[in-house]
Amino acid sequence: MSGMFGTAADWLEFGRPGEQSAAAEAALYGALLWDMGGVRAYERQSEDVYRLSLVGAADPMAYEVVGVDGGCFR
Repeated sequence: MSGMFGTAADWLEFGRPGEQSAAAEAALYGALLWDMGGVRAYERQSEDVYRLSLVGAADPMAYEVVGVDGGCFR
């Protein structure tokens, strides 16, 4: 049983084999907005660009809106 719990703890911390951990995704894409059906949405606001990234089984997709404060999208 301890092997099962050890594996689960490793998956939570580092991600399943072939996946990124939640901390690594947050470092790359920003703050998590939602997670639904295996697709996660992240947002990141820099000085002049709002970025929305969708991450799932396929390659990540990112949308950038220049000159906008992302707070207006919530």
